Amino acid sequence: MKSYSNIGEILDFLEELRQNNDRVWFKERKDRYDALRKPWERDIERLIALVGEYDDNVRGLQVKDSVYRIYRDIRFSHDKSPYKTYFSAVLARGGRHTVQPGYYLHFEPGKLMLCGGIWWPAKEILAQLRSLIDAEPEEFTKIVSNPELTARYTWESDSLKKMPADYPKDHALAQFIKMKEYIMTMHVSPDYYDCEDWVERVAGDLRPLKPLHDFLAYVFD
Repeated sequence: MKSYSNIGEILDFLEELRQNNDRVWFKERKDRYDALRKPWERDIERLIALVGEYDDNVRGLQVKDSVYRIYRDIRFSHDKSPYKTYFSAVLARGGRHTVQPGYYLHFEPGKLMLCGGIWWPAKEILAQLRSLIDAEPEEFTKIVSNPELTARYTWESDSLKKMPADYPKDHALAQFIKMKEYIMTMHVSPDYYDCEDWVERVAGDLRPLKPLHDFLAYVFD
C-alpha cells in the first residue's frame, strides 16, 4: 500500500505558511490545508497499525489522540503567530498527553525528524529512571549501544551540569544519570521520505527504539 499524503507537498505548504503566518492568509487557503491534512491523518492511522504490530502500547491508539493540531496556543507566548509550521504526531499510550515512552515524528521545512524516549518526566519519575539505569547498567548499556539504534539515533536530551545527589561524580554512566529527559533523535533530509511508501519507512525507522522504550517503561509497572 502506498502513502496517501505527499510529504513534498506538505513541506511546500508549510514553508509558505512560515512566510505568511497570519489568519487571513490561512483562511484563504484552508481548503488546501484540509486536502493535505486528511491524507496525513490516514497515513498516521496506518502508521499506528504498523507500529502496533511490534509495540502493544501503540495498538488501538486513535488518530485524534495522536496528531497535533496546527493551531498554536498563543495565550502565554511572546510569539503570536497563530499557526504551527509543522505536522507532527505522537505514538504512545495516552497519545499526545502521554507520560510514558513514546515515538514522535515531526515534519517541518528544514527539520524532519523522528524521536523516541521520555519527554520531561515528572521529578519522581526522573528519579526512578536514574535509579533504574544505576541498578541495571549492563542491560541499559546493551540497549543504547545496539548498532541498529545508534546507526539512526543520537541523544538530544537536556542534562544537568553536575551529577545529582547520591551518585558519584565518576559514575560509569554519568552521561545518562545527569539527563533530565531521555530523548533520542533521528534527523533526515527533506527527500528521505520522498519514496513510494514513507509510512512503512517510518515504521521501520521507529522500530529500533522499542527496546529502549521497554526498558524505560519498567518504572511504570
